[in-house]
Amino acid sequence: MPSPNSKFIKANGINHHYLDWGNPSLHTVIMVHATGLCSAVWAPIAIKLSQTKHVMAFDQRGHGDTDKSNSGNSFELIGEDLASIIEALGESKVFVVGHSSGGIAALIADHLLSGQIAKAILIETRILDGQGSGGALKKRADRTRMKRAIWENRRAMYQAYRPRDTFKNWTEECFISFIESGTKLLPDGKAQLKCSPEIEASFYEQRENLVISNYFKGLTAEYKILLGDYPEAQRIDDNDLVYFLNNIPGSSIKPMRMGSHFLPLEHPQIVFEEIERFFRPANGNTDPME
Repeated sequence: MPSPNSKFIKANGINHHYLDWGNPSLHTVIMVHATGLCSAVWAPIAIKLSQTKHVMAFDQRGHGDTDKSNSGNSFELIGEDLASIIEALGESKVFVVGHSSGGIAALIADHLLSGQIAKAILIETRILDGQGSGGALKKRADRTRMKRAIWENRRAMYQAYRPRDTFKNWTEECFISFIESGTKLLPDGKAQLKCSPEIEASFYEQRENLVISNYFKGLTAEYKILLGDYPEAQRIDDNDLVYFLNNIPGSSIKPMRMGSHFLPLEHPQIVFEEIERFFRPANGNTDPME
């Protein structure tokens, strides 16, 4: 199984860490994970996608091995980060895959850039102004701040996390990638979360008031949204999704009829097939750069 190269790029004032798979001469796909996770969880999808694309999976600010920033953490900033990364790479017509907040970053980056994102597939990104959750995300933030940040070792963390509802349906590869790359080993052998509970919690709080439709103006990418299937999932007939479909040319939505909010970590093969199909060139070539 091919291993990625671990690299850094300076953009928007901080050093961004990313995992690099594939041939740089191929069309670039940038992958952005969800809040609280890290770039390595994309591995099962990225490895397959790198057979025809140049795949770069980034850690969001304050996550993984990307810098924390004195300027804070917000959805606007992760969107600015992605836009700045694309400009720093000198890329044009890139493809983007975003999971949850990673999809919000893609929308904001497309809003800020001038046609540099050609296609974006958003997985379980709620196209919704605020969350309409009646304070549920504030409660989630409060619970997150109580999370244990340091474990005796990674094995102890694995054993504690694996049975939990959030993680129990993840594939083993995705889960191990999260445990190993989402923590750092301290000198005494203990394992510390790279994304602090405070940073993770701050994003949940901000989501209550995020007006995502502010960033619909000027979008030029072609979008596809994949929806999980669970009680709280957004539905294809939700007013906000209907508005997005009606106002963003070339956009589409696919209910996957499976999976939770963590769809790409539970069903990476099926999600890969959706990504590969969406990014496949209309002329049938292996890669649109050819």
